[in-house]
Amino acid sequence: MVLVALASTTAYLTRHAIAPSATTIQAETGLTSEQMGYILSVMSIGYFVFQIPTGWLGTRFGTRFALPFLCVAWSACTVWFAAVSSFWGFIWARMMFGGAQAGLVPNAAKVVKDWFPPTQRGLASAANGSAMSVGGAISIALTAVLLESFSWRTAFVMLAGVSLIWAAGFYLLFRTRPEEHPWVNESEVAEIHSDEAESSDSGTEAEEPSIDSQPSFREHAVAAASSLSMWALCVQSAFKAAGFQMFVTWFPAFLEKGYGVTRQSAGLMASSPLIGVVIGSLAGGVITDWLLVRTGSKFISRCGVAIVSLGLSGLLCVVASWTPDPTRLVAAMALGALFSGLGGPAAWTATMDVGGRQTPLAMALMNMGGTFGGFTLPIVVGYMIGNIERTGGDWNQVLYLIAGIYWVATLAWFFINPKKVPAAWR
Repeated sequence: MVLVALASTTAYLTRHAIAPSATTIQAETGLTSEQMGYILSVMSIGYFVFQIPTGWLGTRFGTRFALPFLCVAWSACTVWFAAVSSFWGFIWARMMFGGAQAGLVPNAAKVVKDWFPPTQRGLASAANGSAMSVGGAISIALTAVLLESFSWRTAFVMLAGVSLIWAAGFYLLFRTRPEEHPWVNESEVAEIHSDEAESSDSGTEAEEPSIDSQPSFREHAVAAASSLSMWALCVQSAFKAAGFQMFVTWFPAFLEKGYGVTRQSAGLMASSPLIGVVIGSLAGGVITDWLLVRTGSKFISRCGVAIVSLGLSGLLCVVASWTPDPTRLVAAMALGALFSGLGGPAAWTATMDVGGRQTPLAMALMNMGGTFGGFTLPIVVGYMIGNIERTGGDWNQVLYLIAGIYWVATLAWFFINPKKVPAAWR
C-alpha cells in the first residue's frame, strides 16, 4: 500500500507543478489566459486515449513492470515540457504526459484488488487517493517556493528526478501478486483471497478463467454499454474530476488575479484544498469499510457516503463566495475539498464492485469519464477568467460553476448499484 501510494504521490508531484507555474510561463512566453487554458487541459486528451492501453499493460505484463515503466515515461515527458517554448510544443509534451499517467489509476486499482480483501479495499483506495493529493499539495507549494530560486524549467526537471527514484525502488521491492512475494506467508495469501474462497462454495472455481473462456471485446463492450451503474460511475467521475481540476490548474492564478494574492502566497494557499482532500480520503476509506462491516450494504457504504460528501462540497463552494477575504475563501474551499475527498474511496470501491474480474477495465472506463471533466474545466475557466479580466466581472461566477459541477456528480450516485455486476465481468 505504501509503495503504490508513493506512485500516486510522485505522479501528482510532476502533474500539478504546472499550476503555480502558469503565470510565470505566461509571462515568459506571452501566452494568453485562453491559450494557457488549453495547455492546462490538453493532458486529459492523452489521459483519455491511453486509459485502456496502459491499463492493459498491467494485465499483460504485471503491475510490477507497468507502473515503473509508465513512471519513466511521464518523467521523460516532464523534461520534454521543460525544454520547449512554443504553444504547440507545450501542447504535445503535455498531451503525451497525460498518456503516460493514464495507467496509474487502473494499475493501482489492480494492485488493491490483488493485494487486499474486500473489507480493506476502502482504506487501501483511500491511501491511493490521499497520496495523489499529498503529491499535488506538495507540488503546488514546493514549486511556488522553488520558483523563487530557480527557473520553472529547472523545477520541473528536479521533480521528474524524484519519480525516477521511486520507479527503481518499486521494481526492486514489489511483486505483482502477493503469493510471489517472499515476505508474504500462506495465511496472509488466504486472507487476501478470502472473497474468492467464499465464491467457490457449491464447487464454483475461484481461479481466473482461461484465455479461451475470456469474454470477447464485443462482450466487454456490451457489458459496459448496458450497465447503468457503469454509465453513472463515468458521469460522477467526469463532474467530480472537473471540480478537482479547479484546485490543480487555475486556483493559484484565480487567487492572484481575482484577490491580489502574491505568487508564492497563492501557491501555498492553493495547497490547502489538496490537504483537505488527503484528510477526506483517509476518513472516507475508514468510513466506507466501517459502514460495509456494520450494515452489510454496499449502497450505504459506497453511494450513501458519496451522495452526502459531494452534496456538501457543492454547498461549501457557494459559502466560499460569501466572503471577499481570500483566507476565508480558501478555508471554505478546503473544507469542500475535504468532503470531495471523502467520497473518493467510495468511487474506487464501487467501481471494483461493478467491475468484478475486469476491475482494470472498469477503472479505466471510469477514469476516461473523468478526463472529460478534466479537459473541459480548465478551458471553460480560462475563458471565464479572460472575460472577467476584460469586463471587470464577478469572480464568484467561477465558484458557482464549481458548486453546480459537484451537485451534478451527486445526482449521478443515485443511479449506481454496486451489487450488480455485468455477466461478462463476473
